[in-house]
Amino acid sequence: MKPRILLVDDDTLLLRSLNRILREEFEITTAESGEEALKVLFGAEPFAVVVADMKMPGMDGIKFLDQWRFLAPNTTRVMLTGQADLSTAIDAVNQGHVFRFLTKPIKGDDLRLVLVDSVNQHELIVAERTLLEQTLTGSVQTLVELLSLFDPRGFGRTKEMRDLAVEIAGKFSLDVGWDLGLAALLSRIGWLAIPVEVQSKLVRGERLTVQENEMALRAPEVGANIIANIPRLQSVARLIRYSTKHFDGTGYPAEHIAGDDIPIGSRILLVVHDYVTRLQVRQSKVVVFSEIEAASGTKYDPAVVTILGEVVHAVGANEAEKHVMLALEDLQPGMVLADDVFVKNNDVVILTMGTRLNLLHIEKLRNYAVGTSLANPILINRTV
Repeated sequence: MKPRILLVDDDTLLLRSLNRILREEFEITTAESGEEALKVLFGAEPFAVVVADMKMPGMDGIKFLDQWRFLAPNTTRVMLTGQADLSTAIDAVNQGHVFRFLTKPIKGDDLRLVLVDSVNQHELIVAERTLLEQTLTGSVQTLVELLSLFDPRGFGRTKEMRDLAVEIAGKFSLDVGWDLGLAALLSRIGWLAIPVEVQSKLVRGERLTVQENEMALRAPEVGANIIANIPRLQSVARLIRYSTKHFDGTGYPAEHIAGDDIPIGSRILLVVHDYVTRLQVRQSKVVVFSEIEAASGTKYDPAVVTILGEVVHAVGANEAEKHVMLALEDLQPGMVLADDVFVKNNDVVILTMGTRLNLLHIEKLRNYAVGTSLANPILINRTV
């Protein structure tokens, strides 16, 4: 399979010429503006290399490559410009994180050599990232599973959030699945600093005091600051930092950022977090989705809300989910709880609805069943 290359330049004749020269060795896609190129990203297979002109009407090359970096971080970025001054090169490297900086006019053979190097760089990045993802993902999953044993309401549904967020990102054909998945798993870290009674009020949808509301607003920033100290997780921390920022620019943090300038992963996290959290109380997909949809365009990104509706089949869906009651000894890793599991005599929640069981969860339930009145059998969602 030929490496996929995206050429972005407002010079139509140049694009046609380069396409003729390069198409035998590479699969070439062209766009005449940064805005058009970003649209190409959605619904397309990943690109190995993107080459962008510096001076384009509307979005310039540096801003375009900076946005592309967050949407498709594995793509190698190359800047092509007729301005060969030092300040332009510095901005391209610092803001666009470019791999090569080329000046016009450029020969097709020279560009071909740069593209070969860029494709090799892309393959190296993908290999290193794959190893990193496997290592970090396993570590984070273990951490979250342990935290869910001690804080089932807080961390019991982070895997459900992760799966839903990654599925939505997949509908957009975004290359942010790994970052977004970890951000969903770690999104509750900052909430550990919030008193349990305040968290309970949030889950029940009760009114908060000014001080309690400030705690809730700052939770993502607290979590992001903690995670940012971990090597290679700065991009994950950024997604969490803006995960409560509203699409219209309101919300926290109090920065002048709105709409598409908010990281797409953060916009997805906001929708997914509110959907999963509200579902614990409403227990109706149709009702919860209608609440989310009512705030589309203000609190939530309309495009993300639309995809959420497609993913969860909320609109007009039949909510008669199929459940099955199982004894403790019949539980298996991978099963998903269809209801909270609690100790009957004091209503202490052991694991929350939506938790995907692992060996630690099952062992915990069996240990609680010894000498206590644990709610048994267990309601399992067999449609997941």
